[in-house]
Amino acid sequence: MVNRFFIFFLYFIFFISALMYFTQKTSIYYFLEKELKPYAVIISDEEILDSGFTLKIEHANISLKQIQTASISEVNVKLFAFYNAIDFKDIVLSSVVKSFIPLHIGMAKVTYSIFAPLNVNAVAVGGLGEVYAQINVLDRTVHVKLIPSKLMLKNYRSTLHNFVKNKSGEYEYDKTF
Repeated sequence: MVNRFFIFFLYFIFFISALMYFTQKTSIYYFLEKELKPYAVIISDEEILDSGFTLKIEHANISLKQIQTASISEVNVKLFAFYNAIDFKDIVLSSVVKSFIPLHIGMAKVTYSIFAPLNVNAVAVGGLGEVYAQINVLDRTVHVKLIPSKLMLKNYRSTLHNFVKNKSGEYEYDKTF
């Protein structure tokens, strides 16, 4: 009985792994790009590489309502059955937001797990410092914790006024959408 359960479990793991490996991730990406178009979000000049379990996107330029918003050097999309992650490297924002935050973000990561299905987590590190965000889909809330860099503390005080400083020196922001 235990032996049959073990064999069933191995077949199940193999099936899920094969399904993830052979899924046409580029087709999913183009479908997502098509769904973003009505919101005036355009991703252009990107190079797409499906490498088995991950989808790699290089040199993507993002425009919002025909305004160049950001350029991203590299994006790695990892779609697994129980854990999904999107890693961003070298994000350069448009000069439009220069008066609010620093323009360079070195690394950002967005994760989702079925073990916490209502929460989407994000981490970013860059000129603004370290940012930890959590979005609760059911409550429709966003909680952001910012550990500001010296540059952020010195040049972007007006942006920090939107946050609440806690006792440990971190800045927090809560919003309902």
